[in-house]
Amino acid sequence: MELPVLIIILLITLIILALAVFLIATILELRKIDAGLGVVLEGVAEIATKTAPVNGVLDAINVTLVAGRDLLEGLALKKTGPDAAGLVESCFPGEGQRFLQRVGRRGPVVAIGEEYPRGTATLNALLGVSAAAPPAAAAEPADRISVVGARPWE
Repeated sequence: MELPVLIIILLITLIILALAVFLIATILELRKIDAGLGVVLEGVAEIATKTAPVNGVLDAINVTLVAGRDLLEGLALKKTGPDAAGLVESCFPGEGQRFLQRVGRRGPVVAIGEEYPRGTATLNALLGVSAAAPPAAAAEPADRISVVGARPWE
């Protein structure tokens, strides 16, 4: 056999051996991972079994919460009329439009605050705040409700 052919055969053999070593190492690591997943899956199954009784309780709580939300939204709609969506938006940013959809109405949602004096007066009346109260601090963060003299989150 000529020397170049022998070198090529030797190089091919070395490449195949290197690939075999890496593939065997990969197989061993995958077996370790498989064993670890078996342990984790047992724990997950145990957690699922232990929390199964909670599902019915959570469903009952959610039904009650939805009913309570519907009652409060109906009250807000009755008391504030067209400002109800703005009231909901001011208290829960992003919920005003969903509120309108739930009650079957359409229109723009304007959050109650400094730029919406009619809504501020409505919210103050609902909270029982006097109209003569001093204005809220100007340095108040934008994500809070700007209501004259009232801070319901504190």
